[in-house]
Amino acid sequence: MASTIKLLTVDAAGTLIRPWPSVGAVYAQTAREYGLQVDDQEIDSRFYLVLGQMQKDKSITRGEEKEFWRAVVFETFQPFCNLDQLEPIFEKLWNLFATGDHWRLSEHAESTLRSIRERGYRIALLSNNDSRLRQVIKDLDIEELFDEIFISAEIGFEKPDPEIFKFVETKMGFQPKEILHLGDSHSRDFEGSQAAGWSALLFGKPKIEEEQINCFSELLDRLP
Repeated sequence: MASTIKLLTVDAAGTLIRPWPSVGAVYAQTAREYGLQVDDQEIDSRFYLVLGQMQKDKSITRGEEKEFWRAVVFETFQPFCNLDQLEPIFEKLWNLFATGDHWRLSEHAESTLRSIRERGYRIALLSNNDSRLRQVIKDLDIEELFDEIFISAEIGFEKPDPEIFKFVETKMGFQPKEILHLGDSHSRDFEGSQAAGWSALLFGKPKIEEEQINCFSELLDRLP
């Protein structure tokens, strides 16, 4: 793998960055400020269930990002309140996750990516996300780690659509065999990039693929 790789692309949420302290904690605390009595863990579980279902049916595309997340928030809280209570909660949550305050970098991510850049590799961010991600990356002070930031809502295609991978190839000027993608979604990141002809690494636990890591520092053995 490593002998031909010249470009590393990295997924954002769930790989490079994670919600802090958790989605459930932020959602539930915000809801409690508006009088709802909800549990952090229950809201966290509902959020990921709802998000998974929404991602099967909808894409986060340009101009529709806010409607996508409004639908996620409304469905997450649906059992606990009336819909008219949810708009101010949604607006606050939309803004909370638009800055770096409620995001944290994965362990060893920054130091590893700096080392990889020093080794001569190009690095790009490749995320199914909306444009709020740009401010998050800026707030976390890691903009300079990336040659490019590719966000699905700005491009018009989401992983695993082959078009988003072709877009990156064209913009960065690399062949599929020269690109390695790291991400936490088996279908969107791992299988999607493999189908595009790229090398792929799955990120996180439990281990289900031979080509899988659960800490950024493991990249250093794969990109000499």
